Amino acid sequence: MSVAVEEPVTDWHVGDRLIITTGEWPAVESGVSFRKDGRRPKPVGTEERIIAALDGAVITLDRPLTKAHQGEGMMSCEVANLSRNVVIESADPKGVCGHTMYHRDSSGGISYAEFRHLGKEGVLGKYAIHFHLVRDTMRGSGVLGASIWDSHNRWITIHGTDHLLIRDCVGYQSIGHGFFLEDATEQWNVLDRNLAVQAFGGVPLPQQVLSFDPNVGAGFWWANGRNIFTRNVACENDRYGFHFQIAKTPDFNPVLRVRSPDGKVAERDVRTLPFMRFEDNESHS
Repeated sequence: MSVAVEEPVTDWHVGDRLIITTGEWPAVESGVSFRKDGRRPKPVGTEERIIAALDGAVITLDRPLTKAHQGEGMMSCEVANLSRNVVIESADPKGVCGHTMYHRDSSGGISYAEFRHLGKEGVLGKYAIHFHLVRDTMRGSGVLGASIWDSHNRWITIHGTDHLLIRDCVGYQSIGHGFFLEDATEQWNVLDRNLAVQAFGGVPLPQQVLSFDPNVGAGFWWANGRNIFTRNVACENDRYGFHFQIAKTPDFNPVLRVRSPDGKVAERDVRTLPFMRFEDNESHS
């Protein structure tokens, strides 16, 4: 069986692992009943296959697909490659999983690497890829073309960090939110042309910064509008494709210290900050 994509894939290889996302309507539309806790059943429409042969834009799969995958229209599916020639993974995917972290004044970035079977489930700060309180000390850095899959705790977490570029990344299967901006102070970050597939619902993490976040599974989740989201696609996530959430609760004050465009740091109610840009994003299935 073969699938045809929009453009020839010149840098994909026989043996690479693909996902072909679902093109179905959400479970509630297809008559599937809700679980007792009120949430939809975990989606299962996306399929994994291995490349058996390549001919321009035509990809031969190692075995047929078992579900319908629309190739055009509103619910057209995506084909994404999870394989990279640099792999970071846990020694035992079924045991205690590893995690990666950048701290303040770190240097470097990530380009076209594969992060699989990472993230410590239910543990605060132990994510597949984590930028931790970096602020602007890594300005101009970021993550390009990475695949992050089978994560037990999110794909990429941007925490207390500004001026990062996250572009052309594939996130597939996580527990909790996928592409996640953690404490509502993150600003000037650019998330462009990323794919978020199957961020499954988790539970709030112990001592998480924003207590009002239930961590129910959003492909993209953030709480400060001064960030840029363009050309991203979210598909088959447990609760939300994109979720911008900020609230004032008894144990959280939305007046936070944030940096202004002139470089000065001052207290601002982050709920009043305007969106920088949210354009050409898509959420389906």
